Amino acid sequence: MDENENMMKVNLAPGIYKEVKEYCMIANIDENEFVNSVVNYFLDENLIIYDTMRKGYAEMSRINLDICDEFEVCEKEVGAQF
Repeated sequence: MDENENMMKVNLAPGIYKEVKEYCMIANIDENEFVNSVVNYFLDENLIIYDTMRKGYAEMSRINLDICDEFEVCEKEVGAQF
């Protein structure tokens, strides 16, 4: 795999760029290492949120089906009266 295939250009606002440079200098870490760490953290956190939402929707779907089942009898009774 060509090394350039894994490269991405990121444009940062001047203030953020300055803060990243300063942080990397103080923490004595490579800027690429810092950006990779931040992106990994962001993706991990968002995947946790996504998974939590997915599980919540799955639980709600079962609850919604139960509610529909409960009211199906009522709807049939109303339909029979008309």
